[in-house]
Amino acid sequence: MSSLVERARTLCSIWATGVSGAVWTLVVVLAVALVLLVATRPASEVHDATMWTHAAPHYDIYIPAFEEWNQEPGAHTVGLELVSRPVMDRRLLGGFLGSVPVADLIEAARSPANLAFAGPPEAVGFLDLTDRLNESGLIDVISPPSFAPWTYRGRIYGLPHDIHPVLLGYRADLVEAAGIDLTNVQTWDDLFEAFAPLQADADNDGRPDRYALSLWDSNSDHIETLLLQGGGGPFLPDGTLAIDRPINARLMSEMVSWMVGPDRVTTDVPEFSPTGNQLKLEGAAIAYLMPDWMCNIWRRELPQLSGKVKVMPLPAWEPGGRRTSVWGGSMLGIARAAENHDELWSLATRLYTSDELARELYRAGDIITPVESLWDDPIFDAPDDYFGGQPKGRLYIEQAPDVPRRAATPFFTQGKAAMQNAVSRLRGYAESTGKHDAESLLPEAERLLEQTHEELRRVIARNVFHIGDERDGDVAR
Repeated sequence: MSSLVERARTLCSIWATGVSGAVWTLVVVLAVALVLLVATRPASEVHDATMWTHAAPHYDIYIPAFEEWNQEPGAHTVGLELVSRPVMDRRLLGGFLGSVPVADLIEAARSPANLAFAGPPEAVGFLDLTDRLNESGLIDVISPPSFAPWTYRGRIYGLPHDIHPVLLGYRADLVEAAGIDLTNVQTWDDLFEAFAPLQADADNDGRPDRYALSLWDSNSDHIETLLLQGGGGPFLPDGTLAIDRPINARLMSEMVSWMVGPDRVTTDVPEFSPTGNQLKLEGAAIAYLMPDWMCNIWRRELPQLSGKVKVMPLPAWEPGGRRTSVWGGSMLGIARAAENHDELWSLATRLYTSDELARELYRAGDIITPVESLWDDPIFDAPDDYFGGQPKGRLYIEQAPDVPRRAATPFFTQGKAAMQNAVSRLRGYAESTGKHDAESLLPEAERLLEQTHEELRRVIARNVFHIGDERDGDVAR
């Protein structure tokens, strides 16, 4: 104890000059308390390896599995750490492109994971899992679309955590009270026609009391989700930059036509905000893009809507078209620099192919597993009271095989932002010119996308690892 007091005196000596009596005594007492706190704090448990995850719900689910793993005789122990996404972005960038230490196992979302794909395959900071997936047979039991965001130049660097199909969530209480039957709704045009009675201006303020869909030019996630559903997006699945494709211009023109003019059918209901939650409670929009994980957000943040919401397949862009899309995603990768790759692979596959953890992921997070062999579990057929008694899990699984493929590219964030900016500029053009139908907007959409494509191409071309690809037009991989 005397040594602790001496250390406290040392800490306080720099403040002692000019500080008298009771004040100095208080400083000493506080310093002693600080030293005692540091000295008596238990040391963190030391493990042979570490895993990072960015999601608190995942962390909670994994704890029992890690405790079991670490108690197995002869196993290298692995510690589990919760790391925020911004921090993980910086750590992975510093680790893969510099010398900052990273975890041995890394559960990452698209943004930080794709940072690893900024160079040639030999520079990727994650271990190539392709051969292990083939040898273990997992390549055949995990839903193929879920591999796409982690597949770089034909090689797979991450074990998919999810697949995240998107359905349409809608206020069933409002729809059913109005006597609206959605059975025959197949396309977006069908949906807007069905919801037209709910867009009446009952309070005579010159605006519809509600809008059919939550969609606005400020939300890049919504825009990307709908572009992917229609076969568009800033990149081809192999990573080729493709902003200026005709399909993007057509889809963008159609979306903007929904946002403007006397026949407007969409409104801005922000996600993940108190303002947006209040608008959802008020029914400002009737329908919402809802990936499986979004069900959990609504369940936790909007308990007042329990029993008033249902889901259905997304209306297609055209008859017979895709009835789902994708939004979000995570993977589990092994750091190339880690030791004991075989043991880490064993732990990773245990976490991601466990039937019990798959059930818990759905119970706690409403997320369906990408492991197709687990899709027959009865838990996915259970009625969900929040969603009007629907077997919600089964509805998401039915659409999962049709989820669109996405590119693994370090430029996907820039690509998504570029598309959102183009949509915003087209809406401004529509408002200023009075051109509100998709056909009238198409020429300007094509011009904007050609310009946007060239701007991003120049950004990508500055990456020295892609100079050779640029000559082939494949500048984003």
